[in-house]
Parts: sequence; C-alpha cells; structure tokens
Amino acid sequence: MLILSRHSVSKIILLLSIFISFKAFAAKPTWSIEVKGTVTEKGQPLQGAVISLFSDSVLLQQVTSPDGDFVFNLRADTEYMFTFSKPGYISKCITFSTKNVPLARAKTGFSAYDIEVSIFKKIDGVDISQLLQAPLAMIRYNADLNDGDFMYDEKYAKSIKPFLSVLDFELKQEMKRVEDEKKVALRDGELKRQKIMTYSAIVVLLLVMGFAIYAYKSYRQKRKLNNDLDFQNKSIEQKNREITDSISYAKRIQDAILPAPETIRQIMPDSFILFKPKDIVSGDFYFFLHNKEKIYFGAADCTGHGVPGAFMSLIGYEKLYDASHQTSHTGEILSIVNKGIRKSLRQSTDSNSTRDGMDIALCCIQKENGGTHLSFSGANRPLWVIRKGATELEEYKPTKKAIGGFTEEDQGFDVFKTEVKEGDTIYMFSDGYTDQFGGEKGKKFTSKRFKDLLLEIKNMTMIDQAKHLESFIDGWKQKEEQLDDILVLGVRI
Repeated sequence: MLILSRHSVSKIILLLSIFISFKAFAAKPTWSIEVKGTVTEKGQPLQGAVISLFSDSVLLQQVTSPDGDFVFNLRADTEYMFTFSKPGYISKCITFSTKNVPLARAKTGFSAYDIEVSIFKKIDGVDISQLLQAPLAMIRYNADLNDGDFMYDEKYAKSIKPFLSVLDFELKQEMKRVEDEKKVALRDGELKRQKIMTYSAIVVLLLVMGFAIYAYKSYRQKRKLNNDLDFQNKSIEQKNREITDSISYAKRIQDAILPAPETIRQIMPDSFILFKPKDIVSGDFYFFLHNKEKIYFGAADCTGHGVPGAFMSLIGYEKLYDASHQTSHTGEILSIVNKGIRKSLRQSTDSNSTRDGMDIALCCIQKENGGTHLSFSGANRPLWVIRKGATELEEYKPTKKAIGGFTEEDQGFDVFKTEVKEGDTIYMFSDGYTDQFGGEKGKKFTSKRFKDLLLEIKNMTMIDQAKHLESFIDGWKQKEEQLDDILVLGVRI
C-alpha cells in the first residue's frame, strides 16, 4: 500500500489547483466590444461629464469628458457598471453585461455599441439621489437580435417603473409644500389688512377710494391689453400663414430638385418611392441618375427634419450629383460627398463647428458581360435584397460612419458587388419607417418587423407594395405622432 505524507498530499492539491486554474484561464473568452456614446443635458452634449467604469464594485477607469463623449473597451464574460455624473447633477448608472455570449458569435465581432445618457441638475428641496442609485438600464446579449447582439433589457426597464413613480410622488409633494406656503402668506396678508380696516374707518374709506381708482385704471389697462393681444394674435396668425406659405413654396423647390417618380419609372418601370415627410419639407431625399450605361439610385437621411433637414438635403443632393459625375465607384462617390459637406459646412474638430451630415445607401446598376451587376456603398444605411423565389432576405451592411459631422475627412466607404437577375428586388430606406412608434404597446416598429413585412409582400407588384407599406405604417401609428421623415425605395430587376 502506498502511503503519502501530509506534505506530499499538499503538493498534489496545489498542482491540481494550478492545473484547474490554468485550464479555466485558457477557456476564458478573449473578445471585446467597444462602447461609446455621449452624456447630454436637455439634448445637448454636457461638458465636464464624469464617466466611471466599475466591475465588482472596483473602479476600472474614469474620464472627465470635455464634450460629453466617451469610449470604453469592455472585455468578455464580465459584469460592468457605468456611472454618469457631474458636480451639481444627479448621477445615473447603467449596467453592461458581456456574459453569456456564444464563442462562435463573439468570433464574428460586434459593432461599436452607442449609448446616449441624459442627466439633469439637482432640484432644491428634493433629494432623489437614493432613488437613482439603482441602474436605470441594463444592456445584455440577446441571441434573437440580428443573429445575436446587445440590447437594452426590457424586463428590467419595466421593473424600475416603481422607482420612477416614487420620484414623481416626491416632486408632487415638494410642489404641494410650496403651494401651501403661498396660501399661508396670502392668509396672513388678509388678516393684516382686516386689522388696518378695523383700526380706522377713514383709512378704510381711503383704501376703498384708492381701490376704486385702481380698479378703473386696471380696467382701462386690461381693455387696452386685450386690444393689444388681439392685434398681436392676428399678427402672429398672419406671420404663421406667411411662414407656412414660404415652407410650402420651399417644398416646390425641393420637389423640383428631386427627380420626378415618373422619370424614374421610365428607366426603372418596376419600382416605387414611398416618401412621407414629417413636416411640409423633408430631411430625407431619394437620388436617381442615369449616366451612360450606369443607373445610380439611393436613399438618404439628413440630420433633422423640416426646414433644417431640407437645407441639408439640398446640399447633400448637390454634392451627390457632382460626385456621381466624377467617378463611377460608389465608395469613392461617398468619400467625395463627405469631403464636400465638411467643406461646405466648415466642419472641423473644433467643438463649435456644426455636426450636421447624413446617412445614405447608394447603388449603381450596370449591364456587363451579359449580366446585370450591382455595386453598393452605405453610410449607416444598409441594402436589402430579396432574390426571386427566395424565402429569406439578404442584407448588405454599410460602413458605420455618417457623411459629414464627426466623420474624418479621409474616411473611406466599403463597396459590395453582386450580380442581380430578373425578378430580384432591392430595398433602401431611411430609419423613419423602422423607428416609428405605434402598435398596441406604443413601441418602435423595428428592422426585424420591417424585414418580415417585406417578405410577406414580396410577390406583390411594386405599386401594390408601396400602397401596402403606406397603409400599414399609418395603421401602426394609430394615435402616435409621426416621429421622423419616412422614405422607402423599392426596385425590381
């Protein structure tokens, strides 16, 4: 029989522990994901925002951002917590879990995850810091989202509603306290006046006379004020009519610059354009150019909507038209447009320069070597293709950069080339359709629902598809306001 000493047993246990730890370390995933975003106050970047990154209550990294922007790289299989703060402001925190990600999915990599967090100043007399210690949101891996991706945890969002209810109750209590103090002050003033009236009848009489004079003057002033208000209201109504007329005329100019749908259908008869501006004029626009043997068409989404968006659309269309005559390479066209917009808007790294730009999906179709070939380049907007007889949708992803704005001047854009055949259908669109709130629960329509909808109607004619898409989104909105401009282009080869 082999007898081991206590010292030998201890060595064996130590070696086994080292072996198990090494094996566990070797199996630990090594991928990472970039998380970036902006801390804002009332929709504007918050200067001096402090962003802290924790894991297991240990501070890993902390930055003070001069413009509210931040970028972190998160390692795999870890629970993180972000805190967003600034002296004099209410802090907020968000958790981000990189756990439970299949290794096979992680190897394909993830796009940078964007976060926008809004914090606000502390309210005098109301302490809600305890209520906001819990994370306001949780971001986790969801295997059902775009073949596996990160998203906000909706169940957790519902669970924090009681905290928000408590916050609302505290604010209402503070407002009630201020109102009660006003009532007490009014009551004390009334008692004091009654005492003065009791002490001297003469003083009372003088006060009554003075009040009568004051009331008469007040009446005259009120009548004059009402007359002035009526005049101002009429002036405002007149100005509103003039502004509306001006915007309506601006729409005529925008419509004149954009190619007529009839012209497009002469070249591509089996196509449609669903164009629903949120306001009279639109920040979305469609592009079409028949240049020799090539046909260019695209869907663009400029910063903003209404008049500001319309201005951007005119600049974007002009730059796109000029670039299409300089090169036939779709990626180079977007690079030229990016430089042109940055130059026209005088954009630079200066924080005071404008950050306006646009997202776009751009295609070029040409017949070559007996076949029809398609080139695609995108700036934050994808291309979807449904092949004839197919039951699934092909997605060509864009370069994750916008045209103009924060994008570098020498930014390049990827080009995807594929052969298309008769009966294949191409779709390009802005985010207005997928981001529209509605339905029974007032949620976004989402890209997944849009893909399913297009697969359902793939066998319809393109004209019928346009009618169905328009009636469907109108029904989806129900009582919700249209969130953004809506643009969908469909072309059947």
